[in-house]
Parts: sequence; structure tokens; C-alpha cells
Amino acid sequence: MQTDHNLASSMADGPAPKRTKRPRAAQACDRCRTKKYKCDEQYPCLHCKKSQLDCVYQGNYRERESSRSANYVVDLEKKLEELTSKLRMAEAQLAISPQPSNPLIQPVVQTAIETTPCSMPRPGSTPQEQTTLRRDVPEESPDSAGDEISEFNHHTNGTEFHGSTSSAAIIGHLSKSREPKRHEERQPTTIDSSLISTLHNPSFSPSAGPGQPTSLETQNYYFDQAHVFMNGYFENIHFIHPFIDKDEFLLRANNLWFNRTHTPEPSFVALYLSVLSFGALVRVWDEDKLAGMGRFEWSRKLFGEAQAYLNYLRFSNDLETVQCLYFMAKICQNELNPNLAYMYLGLAVRTCLSAGFNRQISSPKDQRSSWISKTWWGIFSLEIEMSFSTGRPDTLGMDEYHNRAIPDRDDSEYAIIPWMIDFAQIIRRVSIQIYHSRITLQEKLQLALQIEMEIDRWLARLPEKIKPDIGAYQPSRSALRDPKWARRQRLVLGIRYYNVKMLLFRPFLSHFTRKLRHPPSELEETINKCLDSAMKTIEVIHDIYRVHTFFRCWWYNTTYVMFATSTLLLPMSKLGMCAETMPLLRSVEMGVEILEAMDESVVARKSVEIVRQYLRDFRASGAQQQATGASEGTDEMAPSEMGAGSAGFDIPEWAYGFGFPDYSFDGIARLFDDIGGLPMLDG
Repeated sequence: MQTDHNLASSMADGPAPKRTKRPRAAQACDRCRTKKYKCDEQYPCLHCKKSQLDCVYQGNYRERESSRSANYVVDLEKKLEELTSKLRMAEAQLAISPQPSNPLIQPVVQTAIETTPCSMPRPGSTPQEQTTLRRDVPEESPDSAGDEISEFNHHTNGTEFHGSTSSAAIIGHLSKSREPKRHEERQPTTIDSSLISTLHNPSFSPSAGPGQPTSLETQNYYFDQAHVFMNGYFENIHFIHPFIDKDEFLLRANNLWFNRTHTPEPSFVALYLSVLSFGALVRVWDEDKLAGMGRFEWSRKLFGEAQAYLNYLRFSNDLETVQCLYFMAKICQNELNPNLAYMYLGLAVRTCLSAGFNRQISSPKDQRSSWISKTWWGIFSLEIEMSFSTGRPDTLGMDEYHNRAIPDRDDSEYAIIPWMIDFAQIIRRVSIQIYHSRITLQEKLQLALQIEMEIDRWLARLPEKIKPDIGAYQPSRSALRDPKWARRQRLVLGIRYYNVKMLLFRPFLSHFTRKLRHPPSELEETINKCLDSAMKTIEVIHDIYRVHTFFRCWWYNTTYVMFATSTLLLPMSKLGMCAETMPLLRSVEMGVEILEAMDESVVARKSVEIVRQYLRDFRASGAQQQATGASEGTDEMAPSEMGAGSAGFDIPEWAYGFGFPDYSFDGIARLFDDIGGLPMLDG
């Protein structure tokens, strides 16, 4: 009863007060949250301190961060600075060391370097680190940014950029080297001084308008000329990028001619016309005209009609459209319009990516899967090559995006595709690491030597059938019975080998002629290699031209010849004439002979005029030296008069014998020391 009374009394007094509940932690540390402990939210918390464990809070921890940031943030910044320093040291060591200390890390870092465009931050770098890297790297390396050209093309009313690896930039560098003061006074965007306008082919200016496909049925799709033009392609350049199924193409062409398809696919008609256009451009014309038109008339007419079908298709995502865009790019390349070639090939790449041709899709097997693979990887390698030849970045992105199966390395004509993929990766390394990296001259030199070893390994591993006859790699089999495709591929791979090797070492030659100082022995060797590769490029093309008439119609060879010729003219115009420069002079004259054999091309004729102007100046310097020697009553030119050229100085007696490519850099070093007042390299 007493209990009931007390209960009643309590209820009368009101409800009993509730027990105060401990507030829940606003944010517990990770360990307390996992263990369901009550975290005191200190740093470190009581539980972690007792267990002697690291106390970690997830995310940003409200105002408490300000109370513990004094020491905590300072420690974090020190650790970040240490890790950043170690990362930079590791990257520098990887760049200059042929044997990295950790071989397991090398493939990952190397892949990142090779496949990351120079404008993108490398994985793991912070914005602060990127700024530091760009600011702290010495600018003493052979920086090629000064050779880049961005000029107005008055033929197209547009501005074009040509980077340091383009033929236009190389010729521009040669011009600046020849007349530096006069070049600085010029306005680079004026029409008169625009090198881009000078080298433009005004005869080839395809319309970019909407257009309307013409009715080709009435002309039976050019049946009378089609076989000639198709043969001009399939027995020719087809073997260099062999990703068109010739049998299927001919079958579908027959359907057009004999009206077996009432509604022809516009994308195939566009491809068909582009093949005819390309074949008309590069075939050997034994006749002056076909049906009243010549080579360029036919090619440009068919090109315009193919473009009209592309405009009608409006970005169709199919294989034929991609292949047609490839042909349009190759036609522009051989019409020596690199800007338009770059644009068309970029469209081909984008179409492949939008259609997923770069991916191995797990779906019912496509009957044309192997041809999609050949097309994608052929365009992949060509995109890198063409971008390099214009000094622009490729648009392929990271290699990890592309998992489409690569064609087999067998004994067929299609085996060149995987080998050209390997070569394209080397070209990409040359572009990013040699021309666009901000590292010292010594580091860049070590990288160049590593890349050279890669090029030579690539050459040594090529199948015997398509291995060029270079140096020690002489054919061990009878080449007379090799198929046509193998002979074509062998010729092209040899030229590309020398061309890329020349461009690999060309920045060091440019650096020497720009700075005029005695180089170390390693740099001397690279300059010799550059000049030797340039001469070999011209010699190989000249030998091919003498034997193979068809090769004279590969108009893009003009670019290779101008690369090599301007490389040789650079030291010649800088140092003037002497007896030992005759090997360079003979090679340049050989290059002129090649260009004159291609006089059907407007750009080839313009290139001859440019080279001849330099040769006139070169010979004039020699004539002036001889006249000076004669006026002093000597029978031959005095050594002190040798080599002045356009450089504006006399070479002393001990420098006599300065020659190429085996000239003495000790002599030229003493020359510049005696002259005095010339800028010297740092480091």
C-alpha cells in the first residue's frame, strides 16, 4: 500500500525527468565508426591514442580543422613537398638513365610519358607542381618553339599553324638563320612575307560548300576510266596502308556499273570516287589526257564529287565514310596541302571513335571486323605521322582508349600495319620528348640516343621481306622474287627510317648553328648523324627515282626531299663554301634534280626556286672568296678567307679543312673563341 501511495504521490508531483543523453559525435574518426566506439572527436581521439594507432577522419572536419591545422597541415605540406621532390627526381632519372632503378615502375611511367600529350598534366601531379616544373626547368635545351609558324594564308583567308617538325617551319628556320635581322623586321602575317602562302598550291582549292551529288548513273560511274584509275591505286600506294578489301570493292563497283543495285549506298559511292581520284593522282600517265582531261583535272573533279557525297551524308558513321575520309586526306597530302590533309584525317579519327571502331565490342562477330581493325590501326599510325609532319598534336588520346585487336604480324601484305603502329609510337616520342619537352640539352640528348636505339631495334625486327637494305641489314634472300607489295613497302620504310632519324637529331644541329659554340663529343656525333641521314634520304629517293618511274608520282616525296635539303642548307648557309662542303652541295643538287622530276606539282616547282636561291647565295660566297684570294695574288683561296659566307666572319688558318659530315669541331671551337663576343651555351 505504501508503494501505491508513493507512486500516486509521484504522479501527482508530475512526470519524472528524463535522463540526459550524451550528444552524438558530429564526425567520428574512421576507426571509432567501424568499431562503434564513442569518439571524443579529438585529434587523435582517446581510443586511437590508447591503441597507438593513426587517427583518421574522413572528409573535411568542420571548424576543428582550424584548431589542429597549425601542426597537422604543416606536416602534410612537408610530406607533400618531399613526395613531389622525389617524384620529380625519379622522372628526371628515368629520362636520362638507360637502366631505371625500378624496372617494374618503368613501363607505367614510360607509357604515361609516351601517350600523354604535352599539354596535359601527368598523372599524380598537382597544379602547384605543374607550375613549378615549367618554371624551374632550364631553357637552355634546344627549344623549338621559336621555329613554329602561324601565318595568314591569303589563298584560303585563314590562319595556319605549322609546328617545329613541319617542312614550313624548317624552311622558315633556314630563312631566319640566313637573314635574322631582316626577318625580325618583317611582319609575319603580311601576304608578301607569308611562307604558308608561298608554299600553297592555288590549283587545289576544293570547295567546302554544301554541294549536291551529281547524277553519276548517266555517266555509268566513269566506267571507261575507272579500271585505269583503280589500278593506279591498288597496284601502288594501296600496299603502304592496305586496309581496303580489293575483292569486295571491285564486286561493289561492278554492281554500280551494271546497275545491280537500284539505290547505291551514298557512302560507298563517296569511297569509290575518292579511290578513283587518288588513283588518277598517283598513277603513271603514259598519255597526256584521258577523255580530254589530264591527271590533276581528273583527280580534282572526282575529289569534288566525293566531297559532295560526304556533304550529303552529313557525318555518317560507317566504314566506307571513314575510308573515304582517309583517301581525301591522302589526296590532300599528295597535293601538298598539309593543312587540309590534317583536317580530313581528323574527321576520319573522330568518325572511328564515334562509331567505336577503336574498341573491341563484345557483340555478335561482325563479318568485316578484321577490315575495321586494319582501317582503324592504319589511320591510327597515319594520324601520328601526319600530325608530326605538320608539327601539331594528334587527336588520338590515351592509348588505353583503344583495345581493338591489332592485325597479325604474319607474312601477308597487311603485316606492315602493326609495324607501322610501333613506328608511330616512336614518332610520337620524338615529337613530345625531343621537340616539346622542357628539359636540359643533356637530358634531351640522352633521350634522343635512347630513341635512336628504339628505331634501330624496330628496323632489326622487321620481317625479311620488308626490311630495307640499310647498313648491316642487307637482304639474305633473293629479292627478285619478292611480291610487288613487299618491294613497295621496303622502299617506303627505308625512306621513313632515314627521315625520322634526321628529324630526331635535327634540333641539335639547329641549336649548334643558332648558338655557334663548341659542342661536346656526344652532340658532335648527333649532328653528324643528322646530316648523314639527310644525305641518305636524298640518295635513297634519287636511286628509286632512277629505277622506278611510278615513284615519281608519289608527290608527298617532295616533303621528304625538302626536309632533307633544308637540313643540309642550314650549315651551308651559316658557314659558307669551302672545299669540304662539297658532299653537302652534291646532295642538295641531287635533291633539286628530284624536285625537277616532279615538275607537274606546283609546290615542287616552288620548292626548287627556294632551294636554288640558297644555292646561288652559297656559290656567290665562294666566288667572292676566290676573287678576294686572286686580288691578293694567290693561286688559290687563302684559308683565312674560307667559309665566311653569310655569317660575316673570316676563318683562320687552323680552321681550314672544316668539312661535313666529318668536320672538326675542335677547329670550329677555336674559331669562335678567337672571334670572341659570341653567345655561349649555359651548362
